[in-house]
Amino acid sequence: MALTTSLSAKPYNQTKEWGGQCSTTELSQPNIQTTLSKITNAPYPDAIYLEADDGTISIQGTSELQGNIIIQRNGTIFNADKATFNRKNNSIIAEGNVILSTKGLQLKSQAIEYKLKENTGIIKGANYTVGNDGAHGSSVQIKQLSEKRLRLKDATFTTCPANASPLRHLTGADKISSWNLASSNILLNQNTQIGYAKNVTFNVLNVPVFYFPWLKFPINNQRLSGFLSPTLRLETNAGISIPYYFNFAPNYDATVTVSTLSGHGVQFDNEFRYLTPHHNGKLNYIFIPEDKAFDSPTNDKRRDYFEVLHNTRVNQTTSIKLHAEGVSDNKYFDDFSTSLESSSRSALQRRLEITHNKKAWQLTAAVEDYQILDAKDAPYAKLPEIKLQYSPLTAPNALKLGMQSELVYFDKTNAITGSRADLKLTASKKWGNQAWFIKPAVSFEHTLYSLNNTDKSSLSRSLPTLTVDTGLFFDRDLLGSHTFGSDKNNSKLLFNKALTQTLEPRLFYTYTPYKDQSELPIFDTSETSFSETTQLFSANRFTGRDRIADANQITFAVTSRIQDRQNGKELLKGSIGQIFYFSDKTVNLLPQAEQIKNTQTNKQSNLVLELSGRVNNNLQLSSIGLWDQKKKSIPGYELRLNYQDKKKRILNVAYRNLKTELQQFNLSTAFPINDKWSVTASTEHDMQNDRNLETLVGVEYKTCCVKTRFVAKRYLSADNKSYETPIFIEFELKGLGNIGTGNASNQLKDKIYGYDDY
Repeated sequence: MALTTSLSAKPYNQTKEWGGQCSTTELSQPNIQTTLSKITNAPYPDAIYLEADDGTISIQGTSELQGNIIIQRNGTIFNADKATFNRKNNSIIAEGNVILSTKGLQLKSQAIEYKLKENTGIIKGANYTVGNDGAHGSSVQIKQLSEKRLRLKDATFTTCPANASPLRHLTGADKISSWNLASSNILLNQNTQIGYAKNVTFNVLNVPVFYFPWLKFPINNQRLSGFLSPTLRLETNAGISIPYYFNFAPNYDATVTVSTLSGHGVQFDNEFRYLTPHHNGKLNYIFIPEDKAFDSPTNDKRRDYFEVLHNTRVNQTTSIKLHAEGVSDNKYFDDFSTSLESSSRSALQRRLEITHNKKAWQLTAAVEDYQILDAKDAPYAKLPEIKLQYSPLTAPNALKLGMQSELVYFDKTNAITGSRADLKLTASKKWGNQAWFIKPAVSFEHTLYSLNNTDKSSLSRSLPTLTVDTGLFFDRDLLGSHTFGSDKNNSKLLFNKALTQTLEPRLFYTYTPYKDQSELPIFDTSETSFSETTQLFSANRFTGRDRIADANQITFAVTSRIQDRQNGKELLKGSIGQIFYFSDKTVNLLPQAEQIKNTQTNKQSNLVLELSGRVNNNLQLSSIGLWDQKKKSIPGYELRLNYQDKKKRILNVAYRNLKTELQQFNLSTAFPINDKWSVTASTEHDMQNDRNLETLVGVEYKTCCVKTRFVAKRYLSADNKSYETPIFIEFELKGLGNIGTGNASNQLKDKIYGYDDY
């Protein structure tokens, strides 16, 4: 049986235009279509035009032409040194620097026999360019079967400019493409934009690297069913992956990948994607029929993972969302993940949600469950969760009323379960103008519980909250050039533009009376850390509905900005703020006996200082810090520097210190060495425990037809002791998709802020 193979254009991430990678020298090569001489820009339909330096023209017989010949019919144009034209059968025999051009096709040869009316002919020793994406090659003989179909004998095909070869500076290397397909027989069909070839050799720098008995490939980088290039895994689960892509229709496709994993066996990865006017989503199912390395207590060696993502737009007001994941066992991500984040997942979500919006109303009904991988951190299932919200559109300074309500049943093994009904009513109004504002707001929240597995099955809580938000806006113009330095003539220019400086003092008052809530269960609530969120303008320091913080406090903050008046860009921003408490804070997540013991009696919060802005067009600064006035210490701070210039050099530095909770340093960079080569790297270090969390290094090479990435990674595994070292390789060819894991570029985008697929 003959092996049938096809190569597909990359079906996943849309890459940038390849032409942007080509230099002027590379684009000025013979494979780029030449502008032909023509007789008229508006030819009469089916009329034949002849022009030459010398010769004889016969109206009914054979015309003989010499020197700078132009023959034109509709969109077909001939240029040649010598030619004969037979008027009876509209045939042309031309030789000497012959160029034939039709729509989407250009042929160059020393000899052509061609029938002008039928658009058929034989071209010997030809170079050709076909399509709009620069596909080109050479052939011993080309038969033009019709206006859009070519048969090539002993030919080559590539979409890479000849001079883009990295060996172009060597003697005789100008004719070497970075890659090409060499075949004894190629059929190019411009109607379908697909090529077919027999006895194909895939060459890199004119060196054969693979053989295909039969090959199907796209001419214009379109998606096409067939084998994608194989993937080599150089990591713990070493092996090879062979994907096959099914392009069923423009709006749905599938990819089936068969992989060998050392020590585990054969893995099958199946992905199906779809997109319709009302539906879109992705289905992914990965399974290993028999994992040789898996020690299963039930002796079941089958291991699998599934993910379902689905969205339905029923109509203009109603939508449905589904997201569900699952694995065969709790150790799946430990064995097959490629990052600390995925290997340390404790639960997998399954959520179905229906949302209905109508004017000011929004109704959401959902069911949410989890597959628990780590029982120590198991969330509650919500079976079901119903939310109803009312938020009408009003004028900026009109009275605004609102309502938030929910009914949820919480379920969890070996824990308190039950339903929670919550209703929150809000009212607010804003007065002011561009110079000042004051916005008082009041809310009332009532919560009912019906519980199981506890002594008190019915509990309730009602609490009001009052907030008053007010502020002033001052601004002044900063005129002229502002410099620094002792010698005005030698000083460096700091600003040379029209600027505006603002001063924005703000007061935010919150009052919520104390109510003992220690008997209420904790279903989905947690307390936010002041060092992480600052809470300066938050009415509740808890997330979820199970706790409402007691508060009698006022926040005072001042912000100043420097803005460019011409474009409104913010160049610099500085803020300072602090909360002053008029009463102790007692409500927390601890049992009743621990409530009073853990009352917070501070009269004021830590001082929060923030400074951010653009040092120049390339460098951006962002920093925030806390100052404990009582202890004269810094309990936490964070500093970020982001540099990116027009040469695509990137440097990101971040340091975060939260006293005893966290001390972490992050560094990432992308640095082009020249227009072809660049290096990338990132590292995350836990300074508190003196251990490396994750390190990534990469090398990239790119031209206008080849992109290659090599990324090596080392990350701390879920056991917090051992390390994993996956390696990602990508090799992408213009017009033929990519070879590699497909994850190298994703790894760089995730870890290097500002990185793009350049």
